[in-house]
Amino acid sequence: MIVRIISKIPFAVMTGFAFLLFGITFMYWNFRPDVNFLLTKPILVHHPIWRTAFYIHIFGGMLAIVLGPFQFLKYIRRKNLNLHRVLGKIYVAAVLFIAAPTGLYMAFYANGGISASIGFILMSILWFYTTFMAVNTIRKKQVNEHIKWMVRSYAMTFAAVTLRLWVPFLSLAINMEHLKVIIITAWISWLFNLVAAEFILKLKPESLQS
Repeated sequence: MIVRIISKIPFAVMTGFAFLLFGITFMYWNFRPDVNFLLTKPILVHHPIWRTAFYIHIFGGMLAIVLGPFQFLKYIRRKNLNLHRVLGKIYVAAVLFIAAPTGLYMAFYANGGISASIGFILMSILWFYTTFMAVNTIRKKQVNEHIKWMVRSYAMTFAAVTLRLWVPFLSLAINMEHLKVIIITAWISWLFNLVAAEFILKLKPESLQS
């Protein structure tokens, strides 16, 4: 019993961080230009296309980050498969049609120059691809492959959290130069997650579902 409870801790921590980011992101919905990340974009913040893409991006991202954990709950899959499918379709739509495309657009304007932009461009493409593959495999009724691709997809979604954890760690704990922090986090925020996802996928598929 104790071992089973302990095994749920990583999932609980991940879900907690996901909901924390969901709550923090609400600060942007006052539509003011002087809020947190927008302060680093003094010119672009007044660009109508970029600003619109930003709000569309965080809307899709908020949906994906908060719905993702529910896709791995065995209880929902067993007791209410229709709910699992509905939440899955919303998650997929949030990534494929909202967050990933706008994230790709915004990547070209990333702080940190071309090096950071390439990192975020690859992130957006892989985010789209892993999510698309999750859809493609379940359509073919390849359930185990679907689970694996969903793990990879949510690993990319969760980069929104790990990016915000890496920044203070590199800035404060290691005292790294700010520009280097921006560039490095544009890469490790999702690379670290994908490596972690592949490590998790070495476990039995049943262990991926809480």
